Amino acid sequence: FSSALWPFSTLGWPDETDNLRTFYPTSLLISGYDILFFWDARMIMMGLKLYPGAVPVDRIPFRRLYVHSLVRTAEGAKMSKTKGTGVDPLQLTDEFGTDALRYMLASMAAPGTDILLREDRILGARAFANKIWNAARFLFVNLEKIEAQGVTLEELASPEIRAQAPYLSPDNALAHRWIFSRLAAVVAQVNEALENFRFHEAAQTIYHFFWGDFCDWYIEWVKPQLSAKDREAAVAGWRNIFAVFDAALRLLHPVMPFLTEELWHRLPPGSPSATIALAPFPASKPWWTDDAAEKEMAAIQAVIVAARNIRAEMKVDAKQKVPAVITPGETETDYPIDTEEDAIKRLANLSEIRWSGRRESDPAQGLVRSASSFDVYIAFGDAVDKKAEMLKLQKQSERLAKDIESKKSRLAEDSFRQKAPAEIVRSMEATLAERQIEYQKLLDRLAELE
Repeated sequence: FSSALWPFSTLGWPDETDNLRTFYPTSLLISGYDILFFWDARMIMMGLKLYPGAVPVDRIPFRRLYVHSLVRTAEGAKMSKTKGTGVDPLQLTDEFGTDALRYMLASMAAPGTDILLREDRILGARAFANKIWNAARFLFVNLEKIEAQGVTLEELASPEIRAQAPYLSPDNALAHRWIFSRLAAVVAQVNEALENFRFHEAAQTIYHFFWGDFCDWYIEWVKPQLSAKDREAAVAGWRNIFAVFDAALRLLHPVMPFLTEELWHRLPPGSPSATIALAPFPASKPWWTDDAAEKEMAAIQAVIVAARNIRAEMKVDAKQKVPAVITPGETETDYPIDTEEDAIKRLANLSEIRWSGRRESDPAQGLVRSASSFDVYIAFGDAVDKKAEMLKLQKQSERLAKDIESKKSRLAEDSFRQKAPAEIVRSMEATLAERQIEYQKLLDRLAELE
């Protein structure tokens, strides 16, 4: 709880459990937790009696309590030795790893809900641990290429170097601006979640940043720069990637202490006895925030994802590159994504990109997928299965129609507009406008196919 439960300096020692209802609000003494709060009260009273301090307020042992979720079996049964439903945690840590089990428990610990100890969830947490390890292995294996140019690890990843990031260079400046802007947002979200005991939100936020933003997008985006012949550009790229990696490890440490400690020691230490547990927890740096970079990167990511989806639906061989036509929408004036054409072609596995001022797609000879601001068209020789394509477009249009109606209803509520922050209202209005554009494009494509 975020504040002191009661003014204990005015209270005496409780002799009976029932007396605790004079010390704690009745709403806290529910279900099977009476005994827990009973012992918490005893601890507080013992602290007031025995702990040194001039006045009682200085002797209160703790002011905030957190009651974690109840861990149940995969079937939802309460764990019990007598019923034989208990689980040996040491056996689980031997099988899946301590950090995997810790992450699974933290990520599922939403207030008011019990945790189902399912093997598939622990396996998912172990896959995340493997992802972290593989990302670190990629960095240190490929580091040999830059070290061959006479650059040392200390020059790229010492604490002083990491503290001065980001290092912007003409190559991939957008990607560097974007990842540090994302890092600033994630650090703020994680700190706020931990402060308010929302451990599941903190764990899941770090997960999506490390796996999605850092591994799936940033590392893949800057790979060519890391091995570039331009020494200055390569050094800037390595310094940025190590700075983000270091911050991600420190964010993860409370949840996955063993893996992060091991990997953090691969970085140049600040002192011989340094440990990540004593390193400062990342704090949000407002000057990293770059809304323009995030918006431009979001538009580029939408194009890449659309192209990848078309390739998957057409079952194009992973090694085969195909040409694409990209058409900006009528409102697309702020994000000149054609400046990142090389990255788009590489990440979407395209042989070429033709930028067109108007849509030139033939729905009978290819597939079109749209973001709110762009259409991506990839043609192929065989005729499209019109029936399957129309069914897919109809499902997408129905989903978007429901989403649009939901947002319209929400925005039409006077209570929502009066109570919600202006930023939230503006964000919902912008999202609604994007959804309406996408919906109209789907209707247009359906009409073409019909």
